Amino acid sequence: MSNSKLLNHLSGVQKLLEVGIIVSAFVAIFITLSLFTFSPVDPSWSQQQWVAEIQNSGGRVGAWIADILFFGFGFLAYLIPVIIISFAWAILWKPTFTLEVDFLNLSLRIVGFIFTFFSLSALIALNVSDYLYYPSGGLIGDILAQSMLGFFSLVAVNLILLTFLISGTTLLFGFSWIRLIDGLGEYTLNGISWLANLPNNLKQMKEERSDSDQQRLLDKQQVLQEKLEKKQQKQAIKEQKKLDNLASKATDEDDDMFLSEQSDDSDESFLGTSFIDTPNEGEPELNIDDIDWQSDDVSDQEFEPIAAEPKVEKKLAKVDFSHLPEHARPVERFVADQNIAPLPHIDLLDRPDKKENPISQQELDTAARLVESKLLEFKIKADVVNVLPGPVITRFELDLAPGMKVSTVSSLEKDLARALSAMSVRVVDQIPGKSVIALELPNRHREIVYISEVLDCKRFHESKSPLTMVLGADISGQPVVVDLAKMPHLLVAGTTGSGKSVGVNCMLVSLLYKSSPEDLRMILIDPKMLELNVYEGIPHLLTEVVTDMKDAANALRWCVGEMERRYKLLAEIGVRNLAGYNTAIKKAKAAGEPIVDPLWKPGDSMAESAPELEKLPTIVVVVDEFADMMMIVGKKCEELITRIAQKARAAGIHLILATQRPSVDVITGLIKANIPTRIAFQVSSKIDSRTILGQQGAETLLGHGDMLYMPPGVGVPTRVHGAFVDDHEVHKVVADWKKRGQPNYVQEILAGDADLDMLLPGEQAEGDEEIDPLFDEVVSFITETRKVSISSIQRRFRIGYNRSARLVDQLQAQGVISAPSGANSNRDVLAPPPIKD
Repeated sequence: MSNSKLLNHLSGVQKLLEVGIIVSAFVAIFITLSLFTFSPVDPSWSQQQWVAEIQNSGGRVGAWIADILFFGFGFLAYLIPVIIISFAWAILWKPTFTLEVDFLNLSLRIVGFIFTFFSLSALIALNVSDYLYYPSGGLIGDILAQSMLGFFSLVAVNLILLTFLISGTTLLFGFSWIRLIDGLGEYTLNGISWLANLPNNLKQMKEERSDSDQQRLLDKQQVLQEKLEKKQQKQAIKEQKKLDNLASKATDEDDDMFLSEQSDDSDESFLGTSFIDTPNEGEPELNIDDIDWQSDDVSDQEFEPIAAEPKVEKKLAKVDFSHLPEHARPVERFVADQNIAPLPHIDLLDRPDKKENPISQQELDTAARLVESKLLEFKIKADVVNVLPGPVITRFELDLAPGMKVSTVSSLEKDLARALSAMSVRVVDQIPGKSVIALELPNRHREIVYISEVLDCKRFHESKSPLTMVLGADISGQPVVVDLAKMPHLLVAGTTGSGKSVGVNCMLVSLLYKSSPEDLRMILIDPKMLELNVYEGIPHLLTEVVTDMKDAANALRWCVGEMERRYKLLAEIGVRNLAGYNTAIKKAKAAGEPIVDPLWKPGDSMAESAPELEKLPTIVVVVDEFADMMMIVGKKCEELITRIAQKARAAGIHLILATQRPSVDVITGLIKANIPTRIAFQVSSKIDSRTILGQQGAETLLGHGDMLYMPPGVGVPTRVHGAFVDDHEVHKVVADWKKRGQPNYVQEILAGDADLDMLLPGEQAEGDEEIDPLFDEVVSFITETRKVSISSIQRRFRIGYNRSARLVDQLQAQGVISAPSGANSNRDVLAPPPIKD
């Protein structure tokens, strides 16, 4: 609910409460007039005689009310108006409307009022004579007093009633007699001590009075001095303006002459001569390409070159993004340009416009009270103990009353969203380390989390892992930085328009800002042919962006083979993972004893000896929509993904799988079991949320990058607001990397020339099926008869049906016969008849 609606709602309730106070005051005044103008001769409840004129100021109604009150309560009837005003003031007077009710305190006050009123009525009935012909304590006090006199003496009854009276007033007014006695004793002791030291106290009072008089005089003098200084300043400003006007008139003609002389003496512009310094003779000219942007000695805050920025913008303006880049030519190895910074600069990305619109503490308090009141409407007693405002949502941490179940609150998500006029409400039923639950409500003004904000954080800069990625900001606006190497694989799912593709682009840009091609190589699979083609030509790619799903299967199969090859290398060298392998290679080269390839065999290459081992980069395989790949390639694709996910972590191969169809036939149990790290964007149902995360919650997300991130080994997901990266930012980063070098494509990845080591268990390569021993005889038989059928081969060679069918398939595969055609599925013999001698 917006603040305007909330204020209108509260003001309406406040008006009703004020009307209640006005009505209560009228009732009290009316009863007071009726009591004080009571006449026994007026017609009433106990007097039915007729009179010509009613003397009560309240008329017939006033006479009846006064008669009933006097008969029921006696002298205490005069307290009824006071009680009405007191209760109206205590209950209805609320400057800030709230539904907070302390039921224990309210119950105690009600009990105290009953004790006080009834005991006072009985005491008056015992000790005060009757009023007119009514009991002095009323009917209630008379009944109580007479009933107690049947069991106790008059003194005992008075003591008991006094005990009830004192106890009742204590509960009614809530004060402590012990504190009252202590306070009176403290004031008495202080008064006695002050009187005992009376001469000194009088002297001190005189001194303080004189000091105050002196301070008052000093204050007046200071005020007069300030007024005088202000007048002098105004006079000085007026005189200075007059002098400036006279000086400007005198110098206008001289300035015109000076400008004309400058234009005659030099051809340089005013901007060029005044604001750009020319290098001195003998000094080298400053070049932007010589600046080390990634220097550890100078931070971005300490050194911001002014002259470099226009030159960078001029270079970027020449880049043409109107068409996709051509495929880069294969080169032997990536070599970085020494004149260019090793990694892109953060200035390539857009900076946010800082428009601060913080939520005030008063608005947070008002919203917290509103949440509590709406929960009370559903009979849920909870106190808001903490409010955490963020860029997109605000989290209200709730402390539930004892005995209140969390499931009760979770089942009311839609009802709470309706009551609070919110697009959606997410209930967090478990917060690690806390005994409270939380409600997450969307903010009125949603802020955009730019990728430049997150990439420029301290945690991203200090991370040493080449697979460091940024996801966005958490609910309090803090950057969320993760490491793909620790995941070690990632599953991303969400509906269309939820921000999934932007999230994948954010991860890829993060990797490009963290790793060079020596540390990271990538295989990008894009069935939609739209999202990842922009990265074509960057030096990190192992192959062109894959758009054909048959090529995608070959790429995954190559990854399996590369994984097996790397494991053999790790085993031969005696290390456990890729980091240990690269460290061993580096130490061996530093010691002058490089390690040669232990898997090399003569004939593998044209070299006479085994080559030296080089550093192996981490490989990241990104599939933007693997549901299409699963649909086209089928079960084999799932087996390849599962095999990589099971073993490839130590070999340095990692998967990022994204899909917009989070169903069980796409995200199978086998894939989920081997990919524990998952990101869920907004989905359409609780079932889809459970398919991705194993729990509901993603269906209440806000879309546009709002996600739930579940790291490995953690059962509670973290809500993250995904960072936004625009298309032109991606183009800038890609163009910046293209200037550094060309990719080294591995042609075997898409060629499909898989050896047996790359095949799955029980799988045979195409064309490797063993030829039946009767194949040649069957060929001779059908070429002579010019007819072919499974039954004829079965009868002629006395074999079973299955073997005969396999022979027919082999004949078709070898081109001896044609495929079945026609209504009867007849086959033609394509091979020529045998030549007879």
